[in-house]
Amino acid sequence: MIGFHPVPLTSRCAQILGEREHAVIGVSALNGYFTPRTIRHLLEWATRTFARFHVLVPGVELAGTLVARGCPATRAGAKARAAANNTRNRVIRALDALDPPDATVFDWNELAPNPAYSGARAELERLFATHPAFRRHCMDAVRPIVGVPELSREQAEQALPFLLAELPLVIDTPSILGTGSSVFCYPRPMPMVDLLYTGMLPVHPGPAQGFVSTALTQAARPAQYLSNVL
Repeated sequence: MIGFHPVPLTSRCAQILGEREHAVIGVSALNGYFTPRTIRHLLEWATRTFARFHVLVPGVELAGTLVARGCPATRAGAKARAAANNTRNRVIRALDALDPPDATVFDWNELAPNPAYSGARAELERLFATHPAFRRHCMDAVRPIVGVPELSREQAEQALPFLLAELPLVIDTPSILGTGSSVFCYPRPMPMVDLLYTGMLPVHPGPAQGFVSTALTQAARPAQYLSNVL
């Protein structure tokens, strides 16, 4: 059986994980790590661990990341939609088989009408435009998301919407989804998470927000472990 080793980022994250109230489970597209088998076992773990959870799949901003990787802009939108739909369908099939008591699959575009989400995203965009250090950290953070050896400023800016769309859920899911507490779960710390939780950014995680790395045990890792992180 596939094993998971949840690693809270901080002691506060460990406390929030221990509450087991809610989690956002991040599932990436175009990533060899997230096979149907891995997704199924990850969601089995979430079902056993949390009273409620949401599964986050990429939104339309994936297209900009594909363009940054070299995909022609004329094809990027269709490729992004196909990849996101394929990932969502894998998640839905796993959830249908598990039938957890309270689980939802969504992408960040579905949160556009949510005032807490749209406000948090607008604040991140404002900081990118006005805060030089934050802008520099964002530009550095998109490099592993795109996953190419050399990244121009133009390529980084094309991929930036992906980062800014996801960060609100890493910063304060409880305010966005109306939960008492929540942990964002991903197989390894995402770009900017360490800076966020060590107070190095002009934004900070909410008091009831945690981050947990849901790493597979060594023997269970796919051959393409976390390649092409999206």
